[in-house]
Amino acid sequence: MGSKGNNPEINVIPPEENGFPLTKEFLELAFDREVSTFRTEVGTNPGDNYLSIMHAVEVIFKGEKESQHYLVKCYPNHPERREFIDQTDVFSKEFFMYEEFLPQLKQLAVERGAENIVDLSVAPVQGGNIVGKPSKFTVKPWSDENFILMTDLRKTFGFTMADRMQGLDLDHARIVLEEMAKVHALSWAYKQKQGLNLLSDKYPQFVDNFYSNDGAMKEFEDLMDQIAANCVKMTEDKLGASHPACKSLKNNVNKEGLKRVEQFVLKSGIDEDEMESFLRIKPEKDKDYNTEPWLLGTHGDCWVNNLLFLYNDQVPKKPVTVTLVDWQINREACPTLDLAYFFFSSVRAPLRIPNLDALLKVYHDAFLRYCDALQVKPLKGFSFETLKRRFRRAEYFGLLMSLPLLTFVLKPPEEAVDMDADATEQLTDIYANIVKDSDQNTALKDEICATVLNLYETGVI
Repeated sequence: MGSKGNNPEINVIPPEENGFPLTKEFLELAFDREVSTFRTEVGTNPGDNYLSIMHAVEVIFKGEKESQHYLVKCYPNHPERREFIDQTDVFSKEFFMYEEFLPQLKQLAVERGAENIVDLSVAPVQGGNIVGKPSKFTVKPWSDENFILMTDLRKTFGFTMADRMQGLDLDHARIVLEEMAKVHALSWAYKQKQGLNLLSDKYPQFVDNFYSNDGAMKEFEDLMDQIAANCVKMTEDKLGASHPACKSLKNNVNKEGLKRVEQFVLKSGIDEDEMESFLRIKPEKDKDYNTEPWLLGTHGDCWVNNLLFLYNDQVPKKPVTVTLVDWQINREACPTLDLAYFFFSSVRAPLRIPNLDALLKVYHDAFLRYCDALQVKPLKGFSFETLKRRFRRAEYFGLLMSLPLLTFVLKPPEEAVDMDADATEQLTDIYANIVKDSDQNTALKDEICATVLNLYETGVI
């Protein structure tokens, strides 16, 4: 970005262009330190982030020679997207997770002597501002903006994002499942320690405001109408319009099917019998099967772009640490929702389908291991067979979530749509540009068709 005024060392992102004034004054207020020089640049590529804008900031503080690297996560410029974020309160939820809840989980591991086993990886956050919540920014020009200021893990420690077009291999998938099991086990242990029936009884931030919000769901339904039609067309083109899998898909991506999304994220948990009634092939009756909902703190948006990996120095390199970022859609829910969302968005069908049981076993064993380290009994009835049964009905949720997500994920980078390029453009037109020609995307067509065919063969749809 270009500098402003006569001082080339003070680089400012103009508010009229980017919606957020990253000035020397702002940085000194944020860090409570004098800044010698700084420079800014775009923090993410177009198509990589949908609910915010990320600015990367390189700072040299007075008296130091080494640069420090940070990210400022801000509201997007587009007015309709800003309204959507206000409706779902995602900034406040994420700030709560970083400032309050995740630190409590890490402290819980320390208290139980398990910090070396349940070593949750969390991006350091330096602060932020949530409108209506007192902060040192309240009396400054930034008081009407929500933002989060955090360490840039990429430039500070060497974390990198995986290739969303390729999806994750088994090594990456396993380490993500281990980290996901840490989050789930820690939140479950926290509930037991606090004697909570529901996390949301203490923290309303764990109530889902995304799919339960009428305004947000209307927007989601409008987008799904376009995407569902495309996906049906793709499956019919590849499998044939008369194929029963195509007919099942068509019956499940209508408005009635989408309403079931809300039932997966109810505050009181999933009605097991009702969810299983939607499956084309129902599971066998089992009088001993426990239908009590599994409820714990989940990430809610665990896909490849919200995962940062650190690698070893071997050849070929292997991931040794993963950090889950972007906690804007966290909710108290069944852990299988996180699993289905992750598998369908981030592990491609040719790898996922033959290895599904083995990957679920990685998660199952890790969750039990972490519960043991945290000195807490696992979820009631947490057997591998029960996990597979509950995951199977969560695959319905995974399918509905993956259709719009994969349309974004598998869009070639050179065709990525910058959702903030024109703040006057209608959101429906932006979505139309994203969906445009997606039925001609071979990678997307192959992934959708393989998933739909598999879910038909296993009787999910």
